Amino acid sequence: MNDSSTPVNVSMALRDRAQALLEAKGASLTAAKDPSRALRVLFDLASSPDTAPDALALLHELQVHQVELDLQQEELQRSRAELEAAWAYQLQWHDASPSAQLVIDETGRLMECNAGALKALQQDLQSVLGRRLETWVAPSDVPAVRAWLAHAQASPQSTACRFALQESAAGRRAVVAAARANPMASGVLVAWVDDVAEA
Repeated sequence: MNDSSTPVNVSMALRDRAQALLEAKGASLTAAKDPSRALRVLFDLASSPDTAPDALALLHELQVHQVELDLQQEELQRSRAELEAAWAYQLQWHDASPSAQLVIDETGRLMECNAGALKALQQDLQSVLGRRLETWVAPSDVPAVRAWLAHAQASPQSTACRFALQESAAGRRAVVAAARANPMASGVLVAWVDDVAEA
């Protein structure tokens, strides 16, 4: 999430966007396209006794507006840094959870998971994304897991299920799981821990 843009680059990009918006609205930007020419016009206005007060007032307003924009940019950069830090913390917390946590879509395919799920499935992230959860469930438990996920998707309440993961080098691994409808998208959120009663 690191942004390599410097504040100067960001300011220039904002200036370019602002000029493009003004041009789209049909504003005349002949002076604005050449900053030195625009400053020269302002200087000429400030040099004339008839227009000096108005030019100085305009210059003051422009300076205040520039300071306001600088303060807003600083606040936005600070807010972005705080959000990125909070996001990184949440990701670390999610991955450090003692339970396997998965996001399953409406067809039963795994869309996201934490490090605990990858460890339990003995897979890497690229190997699990898009595959159905039942890929790792003991064949005898697949019908019950399908029914459980369908029920969880249709219910606002969490529902529990016990099932076994397929045999691996570590042997059969029984888990106790909970699932509930995903409040942000279709599908379900699933979490499980080892079934200590079976251990």
